[in-house]
Amino acid sequence: MISTKYQNTYEEFINYYKNKHINPWHNISENRLKEIYEYLINSMDIDNIYNFNYFINYIIKRLCGSADAHTKFELVSTIPMNFRIFDNEVLVNYPKYLRGSSLISINGIDINKIILELDDVITYGTKGKRNYELEKALFNKIILFGLPSLRESTELDFEILTLNGEKIHKIIKRNTTELNTFDYDKYRFGKVAAYNFVDNCLIYYHSSVQKNFAKIIEDTILRLRKENLSNIDTIIVDIRGNTGGNSTLNNYLINFLKEHLDKKIICLTDYRVFSGGRYALIDLINLGAITIGEEISTPINCYGNSSWQEINKYWFSVSSSYLNPITGLSISSKEEFKKYITKELEKTIIYLPDILVEEQRDDYINNIDTIMNYAIKFSKRNRGKKC
Repeated sequence: MISTKYQNTYEEFINYYKNKHINPWHNISENRLKEIYEYLINSMDIDNIYNFNYFINYIIKRLCGSADAHTKFELVSTIPMNFRIFDNEVLVNYPKYLRGSSLISINGIDINKIILELDDVITYGTKGKRNYELEKALFNKIILFGLPSLRESTELDFEILTLNGEKIHKIIKRNTTELNTFDYDKYRFGKVAAYNFVDNCLIYYHSSVQKNFAKIIEDTILRLRKENLSNIDTIIVDIRGNTGGNSTLNNYLINFLKEHLDKKIICLTDYRVFSGGRYALIDLINLGAITIGEEISTPINCYGNSSWQEINKYWFSVSSSYLNPITGLSISSKEEFKKYITKELEKTIIYLPDILVEEQRDDYINNIDTIMNYAIKFSKRNRGKKC
């Protein structure tokens, strides 16, 4: 059963999706969509925001497949905790006094089952994106209360095993607003437009190109241009955490680097790099950067360019382009897509760094930056060499 309010919202979204997306049926047919819709409305009551969120994201995942992570419905109500995932283990990232503790279960349900249910409603094209979306989902009670195992619950009971072996419980009520005491932007982005010097390395942090960071990015590059870099032989650009935004903001950094092509450039990547962050990565590779770190959050070629639409006071995004920053391809209409895109061009291109270095669980718990430490040691070992 689906209420009239949510039925109308769904229909408006699907109409917007069909009209706006340049290739709406790239993953499933319209008939298959109808079958999925019928299955959902006959198996659950879609009469509250938690269940509607599950319903619409279940459908969006199947519309998008692995090639489109920009079409989405994202409604967030954060809880005062967040998490990091290493292999099959969910560790507490915040609050700090529990950092490194293991999340065992929610409402007595093993966390691995919760992860499987979340996997039904998160969209991703890479393993990195999967982990990132799972981590976000685990501190979003709108998603959690819509899961099949949790949707009848009045509260969420997080069972946590601390590093000293003690089991504790954190309770989140369904209909109360929990105080958000952690810095969500810092958790997402890390350092933005900051730099420091280590030995003969300049380390520049480029972890977001969201438009609200435009001024600080411009000012930082202007300040950096006044620094004496005569003793610097390596520039490490850390784009970890760069989930995108306005990719033209990459130009400040790239133009600065073009003035220092006599120096070795190293680019650090992680599982959160997405969208406009991917464009920074390609720009750096084109400058000859050595890439060190993890797989990123998106295939290189995919649907993108989020076009947002308000529908009944909810915001939906639909991909309105097909992009490949390696070739410079940007298709922005159905007609262009049919004319230029072949099955060969649609084949997924997955980025892998020159040197794969994954953040280690024990390093994370001990506040050791696995990837940065490797990059600095790599720079020292290869000082004066061409890599």
